[in-house]
Amino acid sequence: MRLSGVWLLSALLLLIGSFWPRADAGFAWAVGSELIKLLPLILFVSLLAGWAASGRLVGKINALLDQGPMRGIIVASVIGAITPVCGIAVAPIVAALLRQGLPLGVAMAFWLSSPISDPGMIVLTAGILGWGFAVAKLFAALLLGVVAGVVALCVENRFPHTRWLRSTTISPVSGPGCQASSPTRWFDEALDTFWLVSRWLTLALIIEALLRSQLEGSGLATLLGTDSRWAVPLAVAVGGPLYIESYAALPLLRGFIDAGLSPGAAMAFLISGAAISFYAAIAVWSLVRPVVFALYLTLGLIGALFIGWVIDSLGWLG
Repeated sequence: MRLSGVWLLSALLLLIGSFWPRADAGFAWAVGSELIKLLPLILFVSLLAGWAASGRLVGKINALLDQGPMRGIIVASVIGAITPVCGIAVAPIVAALLRQGLPLGVAMAFWLSSPISDPGMIVLTAGILGWGFAVAKLFAALLLGVVAGVVALCVENRFPHTRWLRSTTISPVSGPGCQASSPTRWFDEALDTFWLVSRWLTLALIIEALLRSQLEGSGLATLLGTDSRWAVPLAVAVGGPLYIESYAALPLLRGFIDAGLSPGAAMAFLISGAAISFYAAIAVWSLVRPVVFALYLTLGLIGALFIGWVIDSLGWLG
């Protein structure tokens, strides 16, 4: 989808949201305010992507990969789980690295582990849901990152000459001798990333707001009346597209757990909401080919389901 198409779709959905049932006249203002709040993050991500494109970061990562791709996957999962980088910030940075030779397995590991956990989230989760839940969420991020990285590595080895990025994403680096570290290259990458993230993030925020206006109350309340076998998949189905910011979701889930929601469903809700929400997924879709996006979405869904079911079946955190 070209730039004009994305903006046109965003404008259409914004108009629909302003008159949609259960929405209000302040819908467009709310989306615009949220986008303005995220502007510093967009600028930071753009500058970081420009730096990543300079080649210095790739050199450091490749030094780790010299000892084997599994080392890179594990390191990427650990870094992703302990650094405060959200889904929208991860996508353009990883795209810049992929264009310079970062293995898909390493990228996928970082993509899925990073939005789930960070130091601040660990402390806040421990304070609201207990240290057991916080540690389990950290290990879930690590496990999902490693498994996703290994699967993506196998796919990459099976199709070694496949191009994973969209050809229209950002102009590729022409090679090691193209003066990639020049100020012009750095600036061009940062500017392209800024517009790329801005247009897709705007669309993501509008879709998220539409879904939230329709699902937030009824969707979450439905979890309480659902049989435990189906609570986890329903939590993923609601948590994925709805995406309630994790900091806001924690006290909400505390109340739902006290009212009878299983810990596994609560964990699945948090994981799916962080890793594969529209907020994160649209960022990935805008950068990679559909086959990579499908792999990312499938791994995130299966991972959230598996972790939730394991926690409930073994009685952990109960």
